[in-house]
Amino acid sequence: MRTNFLLLALLLLPGAASAGGARTTPAAEAKLDEGLTALYGLDYPRSRRAARELIEMDPDNPFGYLFEAGAIWWQASQEFGLFKDTPTLQGLFEQDIEAGVRKAEAYIDSKDRQTKMDGLFVSGMTLGVRGQWNLMKRNWWAALSDGKASMKRLKKLNKMDDEYEDAYLGLGVFDYQAAHLSGVAKLGAIFGLRGDEKRGLERIRRAVEKAGFARRQAAQMLASIYIIDLRENEKGLEVVQLLKKDFPDSVYFVYLDALLRHRLGDFEGSLASAREIHKRLAADTKAFRPKWLTLVCGLSGADCLGKTDLEPALLWLDRALEATAKDKAAKNDSFRTFLRLLRATALDALGRRDEAVKDYQQVEFKPALGESREIARACLSSPCTREVTLKRLRDMAKEP
Repeated sequence: MRTNFLLLALLLLPGAASAGGARTTPAAEAKLDEGLTALYGLDYPRSRRAARELIEMDPDNPFGYLFEAGAIWWQASQEFGLFKDTPTLQGLFEQDIEAGVRKAEAYIDSKDRQTKMDGLFVSGMTLGVRGQWNLMKRNWWAALSDGKASMKRLKKLNKMDDEYEDAYLGLGVFDYQAAHLSGVAKLGAIFGLRGDEKRGLERIRRAVEKAGFARRQAAQMLASIYIIDLRENEKGLEVVQLLKKDFPDSVYFVYLDALLRHRLGDFEGSLASAREIHKRLAADTKAFRPKWLTLVCGLSGADCLGKTDLEPALLWLDRALEATAKDKAAKNDSFRTFLRLLRATALDALGRRDEAVKDYQQVEFKPALGESREIARACLSSPCTREVTLKRLRDMAKEP
């Protein structure tokens, strides 16, 4: 396809360079910002629409394909079983990867230094996103192969300009994962591709502090590492606070705030964040439905609603119900019903049916929001096992 040179010039005006390396115009940056805001707001269709609109602005610009592929990967990493349930998204992801790498080649071949660097960046990051997808699938060999190809481009870019700060996200993620993840580390050692966990974290933090295009994605990646891998909760909370400031409408970062405050012993702060989640649920219960799968399963993947998830959650829910029982104003509000339904579902998934039934019965006759009563009645009729609840969450997340 012939490049739309006028639009390409508008998208890559030298005067429109973002801090940290990658060059975008205000119009393109607005679409990327809209897409990222929707992504972390867990509105996945709107995020993809923004990326698709950027692609339609110029089909030969690789940035749109990179962003759409990245958004699909992130959704899949958060929504347990997504690609199995939605194979068309996997197909779109694969098309975006192929198009992003292919169209970046025209940039890499450019005689303009900045355009060449942008091409190396997009190509390297696009291959890195596919590597992340392969990691999610535990396909270690493919992940290492993509990582090797990604590093070849990003290291070349780094030699051209070591202050192209966006590149440090990809460089850092590979360094960290090649050292930290056992499958990748073992294969990497065989082929001489060793990572460096400390250097990887330093590079990702550098991207958080200095990058332009990739700054917020780097912050989200860093938060995930602190929360899931390293369990460094204080550092995780610091990064989450930055993300909450950047994305004030994101319930996802409110949830992470509640989780981390609980881990750090700040129960009151955790409960306040849970109230904020309930407030957003009450504002639009229908719009909230597809967000539940990410909130419940996003950090645990295949272990979602297993013992390691549910037992700590039950301790928090017991304490929250005890605390709200002492608050006369809250004693009979829908927040307590919300907590009871969560506790009942957790108890049922753990096989503690008799205890679950008592909470379901309370939900049936207390102030409630959305489908709370319908869910309670269905679970009274038949146990809501882990499998039943996961199916309900997936059904709620399905796009129209």
